[in-house]
Amino acid sequence: MKKYGFILPIIICTVFFSSCKKDNTTTAPTWDLPYFGFNAKGTLDVTLQTTFANSYFNQIPADIKENLVVRVTGGTLSQTTFNDNWTDDNINKWVQLQQAHGLRFIYVVNGNDPPLNQKNVIQRWINAGAKFDFIEMMNEYYLVKYAIGDTSNEEVTEKVSPQKYVDTILPNFWNQLDVFNLPYYVILAPTASGNLQTYYNAWNDTIINAIQNKYTSRKLNATLHCYQRGVGTAFDYNQISNLKMRLPSSSHLAITEAGIIDTTINYQQAGAAAIEHYKKIIPRLGKGDYLFDQVLYNDSQNNNTAILSPVYNGVTPKGALMLSFINNRLK
Repeated sequence: MKKYGFILPIIICTVFFSSCKKDNTTTAPTWDLPYFGFNAKGTLDVTLQTTFANSYFNQIPADIKENLVVRVTGGTLSQTTFNDNWTDDNINKWVQLQQAHGLRFIYVVNGNDPPLNQKNVIQRWINAGAKFDFIEMMNEYYLVKYAIGDTSNEEVTEKVSPQKYVDTILPNFWNQLDVFNLPYYVILAPTASGNLQTYYNAWNDTIINAIQNKYTSRKLNATLHCYQRGVGTAFDYNQISNLKMRLPSSSHLAITEAGIIDTTINYQQAGAAAIEHYKKIIPRLGKGDYLFDQVLYNDSQNNNTAILSPVYNGVTPKGALMLSFINNRLK
């Protein structure tokens, strides 16, 4: 026993200090909020946009960044962007940004491109090292311009009814895109007024019925856009909760576009108003849902929605407010 006399105090001290170290170690808070993100005009000024974005995301702690998402192919722009618009260099710049910061990406399918072509575009991204949370099945197909097939809009090439979307368009694309084994998010329409509300209701009824019955094995999720048109105007926040209640409990809701549409206010006012808007949206979403701010980058001098802009040589006043909002864990 004597020969072990000097070992026991060492063991006791080691255990004691190990215990002290463990007690003093703080664990990063868990993220019980929806994922938060931005819409990127992915092919616009790619070098400058990703350079500004790199500096911006450098100011955000890693445990928060891992819950941030970029809708890298954008919204309306996604329906006019094809394989040839994505150079290898541009894809690589976005992938390098994702890998440097541990960001999440989503991909919006271009419904004006043949399904095989879209499969090839996504494969190029994945081959470059991109990782996508999900595939979004086109953008705002409920709008009147799609319903009437108004091809004076570049993003419209055919009439799209809710039944055509469900019965023809989606399965044609899934036939090619299933290979990626990524979740799909299909389109729901927001609250409107008058006759438009009647059409939007019919759109949502058709889509939700397909989710609940026609495509139960696919476990589909849904998207929604939430724009407040004018600071202080009424907005139906209950539509979010109401739509979520109509979806299967396993489905998630991604508000892939949200913000304030008001050209009379400046960047500072737009940022403050957007944050107040998001603070009302977030409690109506759950863990695993998504919320995307309107614009990550815009080169226009007259656009008050962007987080990043060459007009400000980087972060806009809205972007500075949003950075504080993000770093404060969306509070």
